[in-house]
Amino acid sequence: MKKFITILFFANLSLFGFSQSIQNYKIKTTSNAEDRTMMLDILRANLYQEFEQEFVFVVNHFKVGNGYAWFMGDAQRRDRQEIILPNYDYDCCHVEALFKRINGKWYLVESGAFSTDLWWDGIWEDHEDAPRGIF
Repeated sequence: MKKFITILFFANLSLFGFSQSIQNYKIKTTSNAEDRTMMLDILRANLYQEFEQEFVFVVNHFKVGNGYAWFMGDAQRRDRQEIILPNYDYDCCHVEALFKRINGKWYLVESGAFSTDLWWDGIWEDHEDAPRGIF
């Protein structure tokens, strides 16, 4: 019986003690504020280059793990005016982005804004070291 309990103990350690930690950044907290703000500012700057409008985000999903972060949200213009899109090839107002942390700094790896398809479907296959739990 003692041997069985020892085996069960180590089995639980291998399942839980060494698993990758996934953090939820959907809500801004004191512990995630710096990283969360940095990533959203990077995404904002990227969107400004493409659409020449300043955006704020409604965060629907934002999870971080193993040096990767996956964001899904809705964009709104900072001035609360209607988003102006160049043509009808866009679907307002969703935005998705994959970030990677390198040497303590976050980088935008891939992103899509106002797409009409699921451009990110299978993105985890191109980034195998990103934990599936963030998607």
